[in-house]
Amino acid sequence: MNQYVKHTADVEIEVSGRTLQELFTKSLEAMCDILKQDGCKNITHFDCSVRVVVSANDCTGLLIDFLSEVLSLSNIQKSLFCNVYFSELTENNLEAQLFGIWFDHFDKEIKGVTYHEARVKKNDNNNWETHIIFDI
Repeated sequence: MNQYVKHTADVEIEVSGRTLQELFTKSLEAMCDILKQDGCKNITHFDCSVRVVVSANDCTGLLIDFLSEVLSLSNIQKSLFCNVYFSELTENNLEAQLFGIWFDHFDKEIKGVTYHEARVKKNDNNNWETHIIFDI
């Protein structure tokens, strides 16, 4: 006999911002905090910088693809990208410079950023908001 066992291997966050840039920045900060709790707190310098360019059909795809790209770079570079400068950010395209610090290990491994339940939208207060689920 087989039994299904509920397994919570996900971390879900809710993010909002007055602007699209604030939403993306806060989402990045939240992902960094999952990878290394308080890892970006009290940063005095950055060890590395990487340029990213992402395009998508909509804001939701753009955010998830952006976070997925940063997650991939974090694992390759062994870096926590704590700061971002957007030279372009529209609902379909972004170009950004990431600034990071090197780490020997992360507190948690994020396997992926999922599209499940993600939907970037403006709320009744005209703020951008979404839910993001990270597969741990």
